Amino acid sequence: MCKLVCLSSWLATHRLLVVVACLLALAAYDPAFLYALSLLPLVGLVNLDPINTATTKNIMPGLADNFFKNDPLMEFLKARHHTYPGGPQIQENFLYKPMIGQAYAKGVGGFNISKRQTFAGLLFGPKYYEVSIPEYLEEVEIEVNGPTAVLSMVKTDYGNAALTMSAMLAIDNYQGGQNVGGVDRTLHINGLAEALSDGLAASWDGNTYDTYGSQLRASVGGAIKTPVGLVAANVNGAITFRILEHSYQSAVIGREHPVIGVTTNRCMGFISESFQPHQVVDSVEPTIGYVGIKFKQATIVESQYAPGQDGVNDADIGNYNAAGETFWWLNPGPEGEDAYIKLRISVSPLFQFGTTGFKPAQDNTVVVSQVLFAGNVTCRAIRLQRALFGITG
Repeated sequence: MCKLVCLSSWLATHRLLVVVACLLALAAYDPAFLYALSLLPLVGLVNLDPINTATTKNIMPGLADNFFKNDPLMEFLKARHHTYPGGPQIQENFLYKPMIGQAYAKGVGGFNISKRQTFAGLLFGPKYYEVSIPEYLEEVEIEVNGPTAVLSMVKTDYGNAALTMSAMLAIDNYQGGQNVGGVDRTLHINGLAEALSDGLAASWDGNTYDTYGSQLRASVGGAIKTPVGLVAANVNGAITFRILEHSYQSAVIGREHPVIGVTTNRCMGFISESFQPHQVVDSVEPTIGYVGIKFKQATIVESQYAPGQDGVNDADIGNYNAAGETFWWLNPGPEGEDAYIKLRISVSPLFQFGTTGFKPAQDNTVVVSQVLFAGNVTCRAIRLQRALFGITG
């Protein structure tokens, strides 16, 4: 009896050894238990309480996006996108000089009949972007599959890839696409920092762009130079009603005027602070349905990818951080081929955020697909647009 009591006491105080001994005995009887033993160093022995033993986790469906932000400008351009049929270059034509004419006296000749070049073209190459989607066959076919899979890993990753592509294009649309300032960005789209320049003063990124679309700005007068007017592009201080008014007016010609103003969240706060309450009138931008502030005949909306102090220099999607806030008066023009600002997207479905399909590797079970984009952003009516930067209050 004493021996039984001692054995019982020993077993109670050495439960782990008893369990391991039982598992070893089972492994000797059935080799399948060797797999369970191989997991012991990794996961240890878990004692489940009654609740965890009798119930399972209830993973809620859906996935909250806590990374990506939004850009109304890219959404606006996507809503009115133009196709790019193919070829090595995209050409946008513009008028830069009048014909020759003069007053004359009746019956007197001497007309100047010289032939003059009055129009030219901007040339842009297509730019290519890709986002890769690598997957493990074991995960998509076995581990994250069937009724226990709350989310489709492949669908989730494809959605993430589309958002990643959109974010990269939105950020690059405020940048340049040239090799200037010691930084080669010729693989990137030709964005607004480059387009809305007078060729003399530096843009918000500190670079000067004396050419645009392979055209020297000085050779075509003021045709492809952004207007200046009373207010300089570098505000270097607080945004005021006066600055907004005069920068807006500098881009007005006849019936043409800015229809959308894009700025950062912080700058929108500065504007609201500097306006009188009766001047802050909510308005809905009709093309994309964004709510903003009405200013004359334009709607000012917020972009979290417009460069500013709250922007991030993100190694994955791009740099949208700046020492001061940026503001952009834009007139995209009519719809169709007469538009002034165009997001040109390839006619190939494969390069319209299309996918290559999953391609297997040769020596493992990794499969990879790419989401692709081909196109560029062009602006052929630069004098109807305006950029401001260096806004600090």
